Amino acid sequence: MSKKSIYIAATSQHVGKTTMTLGLLAALKSLKKDVGYCKPLGQQYLEVNGERVDKDAVLFADCMNFELEPKIHSPIILGPGDTADYIENPKPGLFIKKILKSADVLRDRHEMVVYEGTGHPGVGSVVDLSNAEAAQQLESEVILVLEGGIGNTLDRLSLCKAIFDQAGVKIVGVLINKVHSKKMEKVRHYLEIALKKWDIELLGIIPYDEVLVYPSMRHIVKAVKGKVLNGKGFLANIVSDTIAGINMEFAPGDDPSKLLLVVSYRRLDEALQNFEALCKERNLPLHMAGILVTGQGELTDAQVEHCIELSIPVVQTPFDTYDAVIKMDHLVAKIDTQNQQKIQRAIKLFKEHVNISRIVEIINAQED
Repeated sequence: MSKKSIYIAATSQHVGKTTMTLGLLAALKSLKKDVGYCKPLGQQYLEVNGERVDKDAVLFADCMNFELEPKIHSPIILGPGDTADYIENPKPGLFIKKILKSADVLRDRHEMVVYEGTGHPGVGSVVDLSNAEAAQQLESEVILVLEGGIGNTLDRLSLCKAIFDQAGVKIVGVLINKVHSKKMEKVRHYLEIALKKWDIELLGIIPYDEVLVYPSMRHIVKAVKGKVLNGKGFLANIVSDTIAGINMEFAPGDDPSKLLLVVSYRRLDEALQNFEALCKERNLPLHMAGILVTGQGELTDAQVEHCIELSIPVVQTPFDTYDAVIKMDHLVAKIDTQNQQKIQRAIKLFKEHVNISRIVEIINAQED
């Protein structure tokens, strides 16, 4: 039975843990490694054949082309009310048994296993199974994902390391995400010096990338409970910024093809006229990422046809313009199975900026 594994953890939600895990699995498979995947503890789930499965496990089954088995690839799901129930009726060891049973199956099947954590290192503590405790039970070392920087990055690492140290789990390396390209060498220089005192390796720095950071029109539709009126084939369009109402303006260097127009259905014609006039004035193509029409009302056939001619997807939301902008402001552009552009971009960036051979050495150094 192979004991070779690695546990991908992060300092918090939305840091890039799923992106890094996806990149690592793809890289290992490209090296012809027989690698298994597991999300030991999940919170956001989908229903698959009547069973709850973490949404990331669904993503990885699709991307990595394996048959999804909920009890193996997503053994524990904490849904609404589960933590309160556990506090009132604790079942020490129950969740650990499920995770270890899953691990036994994966170790028998595969040369190595990649485990994906949930949220920050302490998530799961309420049911006696934090990320640190899970990694300890799985006898797995940890690669920690952090957002880019120097001082704040190291402060967060120190905080998270204390939790893993308490569980007797070693953080063998870190992956730094979302670093602006002009600062990458500076960040690398100072982090490599600082990490030596903890005997932690810097395994890679991923640059800030708008394809991964910014939402697509598909994310927008979900966030505002929108109805797609036309342009379903363009929902992968990336949205870097919004322009609201008819008095629009954007900087000379901005790319209008990545802008989202948010406007009341009553002012759509006027807004489009202003947009077209501005593009003509600056000699720019008449295109944008999408149009979000707010409020209750129907668009005319002529309005929809006009947007079709411009190849602009149009989405309608019952929210007014203010509420729609607020909901989008809190939007996190997570990778999902429907956005192949984000998936392929994540895999490419990981391959280009991470020391994959060193990660393989770290995993192989573990005893069988």
